[in-house]
Amino acid sequence: MTPEERKYAKQVDEQILHASGDELQYLQELDIQTQLKADNFYEALAQNPKTKEVPFGIQKSSGKNQS
Repeated sequence: MTPEERKYAKQVDEQILHASGDELQYLQELDIQTQLKADNFYEALAQNPKTKEVPFGIQKSSGKNQS
């Protein structure tokens, strides 16, 4: 994990700890979907267009290599 990815994950984790009930419900649904698809939660959150509707919508670092 790159330093940028680590920083992004830490930001998301902090925001989750302070999220409202509606935000947590959205995140729970996203988490379930990523688990079912064996995707990465943090990547899905960063790439999901609906994330922009969530107040804490943190943008993914553009320097990450996709695999």
